[in-house]
Amino acid sequence: MTADRSPPACSRVLLAFLIVGAILTGFASGRAAEGDAIELRSDVFRVVVAPERGGSLMSIGVKRAGEWLDLTPEPGSRGVSWLMLPYSNRIRDGRFVFDKREHQLANAKNHAIHGDVRSRPWKIVERTSSSVVLAFDSADVADFNWPWPIRATVGISLTGDRLEQTLRLENRGDTTMPAGFGWHPYFRRWLSRDGEPVLLGFRARFMHPDTDADGLPDGPPEPLPDDLNFSVPRELGSRRIDACFAGFDGRATIQWPESGVTLEYACSPNVTHLVCFGPEDRPVLAVEPAANANDGVNRLAAGEPESGVIPLPAGESLDASFTITASVR
Repeated sequence: MTADRSPPACSRVLLAFLIVGAILTGFASGRAAEGDAIELRSDVFRVVVAPERGGSLMSIGVKRAGEWLDLTPEPGSRGVSWLMLPYSNRIRDGRFVFDKREHQLANAKNHAIHGDVRSRPWKIVERTSSSVVLAFDSADVADFNWPWPIRATVGISLTGDRLEQTLRLENRGDTTMPAGFGWHPYFRRWLSRDGEPVLLGFRARFMHPDTDADGLPDGPPEPLPDDLNFSVPRELGSRRIDACFAGFDGRATIQWPESGVTLEYACSPNVTHLVCFGPEDRPVLAVEPAANANDGVNRLAAGEPESGVIPLPAGESLDASFTITASVR
């Protein structure tokens, strides 16, 4: 006869009590369990958020003809859309001067890229079936790669055909800091078939020159060349694009006419730059709204008014928003 290895009733009760207690403790601490992801839904949008991975979005989908259509590629470890704080894109050699003081960041070989929150765990502050609020405090990490301590709060909410992302960035240091931010969404270049048309449209007044194609400006902003003027939506085809636009008015469209999907961007006024990246070797397209230019702190130090960097006094905060509205047929 096989012995009954199940625990006695009292032990089962105790085990259940301990499990429930652990769950409640996790909620009280505001931290998601390692690897946890949160799915949010509305009638039109479905997104997956990973608090432990910088609050990144791991997928973005829309409902078309009763079925979910993925707009984003396979997420990888960093997700398909991440927040860049307290600066967006690169800082040349990780070095900059602000208020007559020189600062050296880690990861200088790769130019210190995309801020330092996208791989950090964020705490869950509030959560519903269609929204989540996350918080990050640099005081919680020992190796934060920025000279000033910060606190940040982000909100991600779905309402019908709208995906809204908000942020608040607070300078917790004793001196003014050069603040910046950005969102880095990646989309599939083709939704329904390889090579389908995708159209991009937005208004910007300038483009930062990048003659050596390293993603860093070589000088002050210049007028747009004709082939990079998207004031009237134009088809991208399979061409490579890698450009930082200044004087962005906060609105953009991405259209997949054959798939019946259009996305419309609407950003807060302090989002003055748009970075567009589409490589030749992968069918993806990043259309990234941001406050600051690539290497913005050094463009500011060079006296360029179009740097987009926001001097943020000690103890003060800034707010920004990025909304995507989907039209699906």
